Amino acid sequence: MKRLVILLFIPTLSYSQITFEEIMYINSEKTFKRVMIENGFEYEDIDDDEFIFYGLNIKRDSLEGSKSSFWGSYFKESGEFMFQIGVRSSLGSDFFGGQIESEDNIYNELTKKIKKNCKYYDVLNENGSDYVCYSCSQSTYKGKIGFYKSDGIGYIKHIIPKEE
Repeated sequence: MKRLVILLFIPTLSYSQITFEEIMYINSEKTFKRVMIENGFEYEDIDDDEFIFYGLNIKRDSLEGSKSSFWGSYFKESGEFMFQIGVRSSLGSDFFGGQIESEDNIYNELTKKIKKNCKYYDVLNENGSDYVCYSCSQSTYKGKIGFYKSDGIGYIKHIIPKEE
């Protein structure tokens, strides 16, 4: 019985990474860093004056570079932030040999909450990628929150729309 109780809590603990409410709270470099550090992300020391990077359970490799299934980055000049979340799991492979995407991954949970709690705004193109964007009245940041998936990675990005 004790083992069953422990097993029931493991899935809840594994989703303690970034919440919708925490994303709505990010409005500066300091709040971004706070959210990253409080959620167990590690600072990735990249010689870059424009961006700040944090990763979850980073695997460092001097030849191939650092790897993580969950990255957070902050663009100092504009104040925009972005999360890159691996959405494929080790559930096996599909008919064509590709990895199966887990339905209950953190990207899907976050985008469900964005769609439920925010109002659709528009599709905006950022650096060649189309993001479906929402306005969130409860957010403390200026701008929109957008998301899309590509090649097994989910992107959630704070976007400040460009003036026409």
